[in-house]
Amino acid sequence: MKTALTYTVNSGDSISNLAMALSGAAGVTVEEVTAANPDINPNALQIGSVLSIPSQGERLNYTVLHGDTLSGICAGLAECTNMTAAAIETSNPAVSPNAIFPGQQLKIPQTHGAAAPMPVTDAEYRGYWAWTYSQSAVPANATMSMAFSGWADVQTALQDSAPKLAHLVGTKFLCVGGGNQSGAFTSANLTALTAAIQAGECVGYEGIAYDVEEGYSGLESLFTASFATAKSKGFKVLVTVSHSAPYGITDSAALMKSFFADANIDFLSPQLYTSGKETSNDYSTSHGVSWSDYAACKAKIVPSLVNASMYDAAKDYFAGQGVSIRGFVQWAQS
Repeated sequence: MKTALTYTVNSGDSISNLAMALSGAAGVTVEEVTAANPDINPNALQIGSVLSIPSQGERLNYTVLHGDTLSGICAGLAECTNMTAAAIETSNPAVSPNAIFPGQQLKIPQTHGAAAPMPVTDAEYRGYWAWTYSQSAVPANATMSMAFSGWADVQTALQDSAPKLAHLVGTKFLCVGGGNQSGAFTSANLTALTAAIQAGECVGYEGIAYDVEEGYSGLESLFTASFATAKSKGFKVLVTVSHSAPYGITDSAALMKSFFADANIDFLSPQLYTSGKETSNDYSTSHGVSWSDYAACKAKIVPSLVNASMYDAAKDYFAGQGVSIRGFVQWAQS
């Protein structure tokens, strides 16, 4: 492997944390590094000075070496997408991975952004879920991305998603909601979300993604109002549900009928997985809502898949249900 850059070990570093930090810093810009280090002269780096590098993963402190420039450091980091501990260990065969020490220098290999390329398909929309609590692998040719924190509380979702925002690709969505108690929708948090959209608090995003899996019943009118508010503020609207309908909402069949008929929803993304580790699409249904019911949907249907490679199979399956799908959203992070 070619070397992307040379990293000087700091106190508290480990190979695994370093790999996460390097992956999280891939794509960082000179401007971002300069802003994170206001005391440095970006045009005259001092050898031995330590730069704080913005990263979506672990903390990354880079020690300046002879000949380093900010543009060169950022170019090296750009080659570190999907960095793994194994790759670093392979590039440093004389280093004991469990006994690295401060001041030790490690060769960091180029990964060339080695995300598995999406298969060539006719998918018009190619999205991915960007977990806020993990390093994301951006699929090639992505057209939209969702900062996913799992929170239905909009302020927490905004806070947790902020470090991801600058790294999202394509149309950038803030995702609110999720498949557990923290992501469950209530009248209070749904009303707060609508108010935040109305107040202009979702700055930097171009879309709002509603992850509707758990929550109270009787929220149909509040969802309708929230979608309308988002559209009135210029946002795209995506709704994702667990399988064919939200599993944790008792009136989800009625809720899905309203989703199908709502012209303010741009994308509807049923999740074709349960664990997120499936090797083939899971076409299970929920609450009596069939896949053929999706034929009446006004929104573009872009199923959430574990991996983009499952798109063609999903397209064929839905065609058999009389439903045309326009793309997908990938769940897997690598």
